[in-house]
Amino acid sequence: MNKYIEIAKILIDEMDAHMIAGGEKLPTEKAMAERFRTSRETIRKALKSLVEMGRIYSIQGSGYYVRQKGLHMESTLNRYSSITDLISRSNLAVGDLEIQIFKRRPAQEEQVLLQTDKQDWVFIVDRIRAADGEPIVYSQNIVLQSIVGDDFPNRFESGSLSRYLEQSHGITISEALMEIKTVSEEDSLPFRLKQSGAPLLKFVQIHYDAKAKPIFLSYDYMRNDLIRFFVRRTRMNGG
Repeated sequence: MNKYIEIAKILIDEMDAHMIAGGEKLPTEKAMAERFRTSRETIRKALKSLVEMGRIYSIQGSGYYVRQKGLHMESTLNRYSSITDLISRSNLAVGDLEIQIFKRRPAQEEQVLLQTDKQDWVFIVDRIRAADGEPIVYSQNIVLQSIVGDDFPNRFESGSLSRYLEQSHGITISEALMEIKTVSEEDSLPFRLKQSGAPLLKFVQIHYDAKAKPIFLSYDYMRNDLIRFFVRRTRMNGG
């Protein structure tokens, strides 16, 4: 067994035995290197594997901290589900952090995906979604003003945009077309999410009503250390 894997297993056992409490800061790399009689590079590999498993997280300039249990979620990409539903199904408290709503003209990509033109206006719902206070998803929902009306910022407060559209406008989201992309340097992410040091997946989704009309567009940056995604594949006849 590789040394870093052995160290990671020891730390996991200590976390499970509550020898290291949730929210507690881990010793420095130097201290752990001395404890396990190994190099700091080996300690970094062990810590990186624990971050990827969702057991710890890092805060830049501060160190590594043990993650509170109960934040792991699983979702299938085959079924439409809002972020609010995903968190609720995991019996966690849903919250919005740093939410803001503003209006602007649609960018070129938004015009194409929402089947509109630059003369229309769109509202941007920019927010960090949280589970039990832990930031897990950074979302930008883009919806046409012609669909939600001028007073949208005063009426929408938080929670599921899909549910709001159904309750306030009678619009039911029937399906979504999703593209999974890599996160690039061009993507502007909030500091609260970047400081976690967690791996991210970027989802670009167009949400449609029953008549295949695009209702809103979303860019979701989801923490892959806390949310695991699965795709069900079935064999086609003759495949």
